[in-house]
Amino acid sequence: MGGNTLNHSWPKYLTFGLTLPFLPKVPSDMLAFMSGGLMLCLIIHHFAPRKVVVPINLTDKMIISSNLFLTGLSASVFLRIANSYDGIYGVQSYLDVPPKELLYPLAWVTVEETSFFLIHRFLHQPGIYDKCHKMHHKFKTTSAWTSFYSHPLDQLFAILWTALGPPLLQVTLLSTPASAPIVTLWLFGAIITFTSSHHTVIGAGGHAEGTDHLEHHQKFNVNFGNFGFYDQRAGSYASAMEQRRKNKEKDAKAKSK
Repeated sequence: MGGNTLNHSWPKYLTFGLTLPFLPKVPSDMLAFMSGGLMLCLIIHHFAPRKVVVPINLTDKMIISSNLFLTGLSASVFLRIANSYDGIYGVQSYLDVPPKELLYPLAWVTVEETSFFLIHRFLHQPGIYDKCHKMHHKFKTTSAWTSFYSHPLDQLFAILWTALGPPLLQVTLLSTPASAPIVTLWLFGAIITFTSSHHTVIGAGGHAEGTDHLEHHQKFNVNFGNFGFYDQRAGSYASAMEQRRKNKEKDAKAKSK
């Protein structure tokens, strides 16, 4: 997600730093690693200093919990399908991973970014938005927890399919297997990055600061993609860094009066 600063993105990097040494080498360990890693990510974000506290009620918590369960269930189904095609194989050592597999995530992120941008823009269309995606936009200021506040169809297609889809298409339609460490790194990275993109902190001047995705929640019709590539070409890009610059200029003018 674009617009990152260390002030609000360090919980994501800390999560990666704590979990990557335990990256699973065999498919049977993948689900437990990703589930535990996601919970660790949420806890780190929850207790991060300077975070914006986003109030969530009991109903919100039930919806978030159900989507966390749906995420785990989807990952389990993905692994079952992939393993039925012998699509994910184990290794004895990380050094056993073929160097060419380091290119797989580059192909997957291309498919992911394209599909996420298109699906996300579709979900904002009149008549579609009110039935599904509007639920996720309840929160204009977001947190790691509210990344899982969405309609279940929204969670399945806009989030889970775009992450699970690329490697699943490769191991099934293209019959090209991938190692457990590479697939785990992709899936875990995708869901942790998405979760962290909703983390908001109190920045300079008391303003809420986050990634470009925070601009999407606050301005609604910008930043449909993850990295800004398609938004810049479609005229729908709004930079979080530019917004922080404007906030600083506004505060400076207010102080000089």
